[in-house]
This record gives sequence, structure tokens and C-alpha cells, in this order.
Amino acid sequence: MSAADGSVVGTTKLVDHGPDADRWTLVILSEGYQQAELPKFHTDADAFVTRLFATPPYAEMWCALNIYRVDVASTDSGADDPAACGDGAVGTGTMVNTYFDATFCVAGTRRLLAGDEHLADTTAKAAVPSVAATVVIVNAAEYGGAGGLVAWTSTNAQAGEIAVHELGHSAFRLGDEYGDIHNTYAGAEPNEPNLTANTNKATTRWANLIRATTPVPTLANPDCTTEDTRPSPVPAGTVGLFSGGSRFHCGLYHAEYTCRMRTLGNPFCAVCASTIRATLRPHLPKSSGPLRGVQFSGTLAPRQTHQWFTHDWPACWHVIWTVSATTPVTPGPGIDWHVRVERATRETITYWIEVTNLTATSLDIEARYAIAAKE
Repeated sequence: MSAADGSVVGTTKLVDHGPDADRWTLVILSEGYQQAELPKFHTDADAFVTRLFATPPYAEMWCALNIYRVDVASTDSGADDPAACGDGAVGTGTMVNTYFDATFCVAGTRRLLAGDEHLADTTAKAAVPSVAATVVIVNAAEYGGAGGLVAWTSTNAQAGEIAVHELGHSAFRLGDEYGDIHNTYAGAEPNEPNLTANTNKATTRWANLIRATTPVPTLANPDCTTEDTRPSPVPAGTVGLFSGGSRFHCGLYHAEYTCRMRTLGNPFCAVCASTIRATLRPHLPKSSGPLRGVQFSGTLAPRQTHQWFTHDWPACWHVIWTVSATTPVTPGPGIDWHVRVERATRETITYWIEVTNLTATSLDIEARYAIAAKE
């Protein structure tokens, strides 16, 4: 039930977009995987990376990220599952010996799954000193997760969604946008950037995103002893003030009716997405060039069209193409060309460059590139 119940096996860089010091670096740790189960962890970690890439706004910010996998083997498999929980849920009563001592039923809520977050944090930092955020994947099929100093997720069928939601908490300090326990919030303005207690339309936290015609509060809970499940009174994507946040039924508001921080499987709202972008944007590659070169050259017969392709270009490079006739001199337009782009993999680009000789004379041509940013 501690670090004595396992060992750190090794570290693998899954996504490499340059020096860690320049990137926003994410570490994925395994919990409750025995040594023989680590290949399953590799698959689970890859699935999470794939889900993260497919989740806006991470795709547009992808080049800001480096991602590592840290293999941690545990003595036993799974997580503790208390027989009784404060919310009335019943578990199996299973207790296991794992490296981070993960357990369901944290703070009396069965779906809250977490372990020793300080040990997870120090383990990630020991493996990858420049780590910015950590996700711990717990080898348990039951639905569960939590967000704090690090993010925790089970391997449930919704694991990818759980992990992205919990990463919202731990990495970007986003709050839950629902109320399911507490009645009325009466404190100061919350620290979470996607929640507010201010109902003044002119001064509320995201006032610049609220249209003049949108009422505020946009959806106020009429019964603060229960969660408001009424449908939205405004079209999807409307930014306003909707009751519910940080598990309070009333007193806190979130920006849109639907958001991943309220219900899994939905996009991030405009405020949450903006918060994520603001954190990641400083880590995008900066201008480092240009680095110039000729990718290919050839001769085109009169009126001929030819297509070249070039593959395995890093998707994070900013590449500018131009095609020019090198000889002979053409008094008027001599060639027509265009570039098509294929995202061959998550990390690589294939360029298809088609060139047409518009003249009645053979032309020698060059396809030139300039890499404007790569680090």
C-alpha cells in the first residue's frame, strides 16, 4: 500500500516536439499494473494520447506538448474498492497492494478514484523534471477518477473522457460545472476560471463573451436543494450564466449550458477552451529560421503536368513552399502549381506538389521550401 509495493521500471517519450524546457510536458503514470501487465498500460496510455489529440483545443495546440509514459509496476493489480461508501454505494471490499495506493470512494463518493498524489507528483518529477502535469491511469475497470495535484482515471470504457476531464482540474484549475451535493455557495469569487459568483452582466468573469441579447442569469436554479436538470433556454453554444458549479446547486455559475467540465462526451465550453489555449500557447514552437532548401527538381515538357510528393515532414514544422522555373526565361506566366497536404499520422505530414508547364517550351523547375519554425 505504498511505494514499497512496486517499483519504477522506466520512462518512454511518446510525443516529442522538441526540448522539454520549451514545451508543456505531460507525464502518464501507471498504477495497479503488475510487471506482466505493463504492455496493457502501454496500450492504455497510447489510447489516452489519441483521445487527447482528438479533443479540441488540444489538436490546434498539439505542437506545444511533449508527453512521457512512466512505467510503474505494482505488487498487486487494480485498486482498493471499499465495501461501503459514504454515498451509499457498495463495493467489493477488495484491498490491494499498489505503488500509489489508489482507492475508490475518496471523500465518501464512490466514483472518486485517487491515491497518494504527492508520491505521484514526486515520481513524475523524478522521471521528467520539467513535467507540467501528470495523469495516473489506474488499472481498474470500474468508472472513476479525480483531479487534484495530479489527474487520476480508471480504465473504464470512458477512461479517455474521464482523463481529459480530470486533467482540466489538475492542469488548468477548471472547476466542475455541476451541483450535486451542496445547496448554496456564499463565498468569494472562486479561483476556478470557468466559475463565477458575479451575476453583473458588465463585470462578470467572461462578460466579453456574453451577447447583449442574452439574459443573465441565463438559467437560475429555482430549487437550491437539488440539481437543476431543466433544458437550456438558449441555443447551444450561447455564453451566459448557468447555475451550478463546484458541486453547489446555487450561487456559482458556469458559462455554457453544456461543457466537458459538466458532462463527459461534450466539447469544452468557450471559457474552458480559452483557458487551455492560454496555458499552452507560450509553449508552441517559435520562429527559428528560415531554413531553406530544394526538395526536388526536374524538367517538364510543354503543357505537361507532373506531381511529386514528399513525406514524413514533422507536423509541427511551419513549412512554406514555392515552385519556380529555373530555365529558360518565360516572358509571361510559365508554370502553375499547388500544394495538397495529407496529415499522414498524428506527427507527420505528406506534401503533394503538382506543377503544370503553361508554355510551349520545356522548362526546368525547382520546388523550394523554407522552414519558418521548427523548435
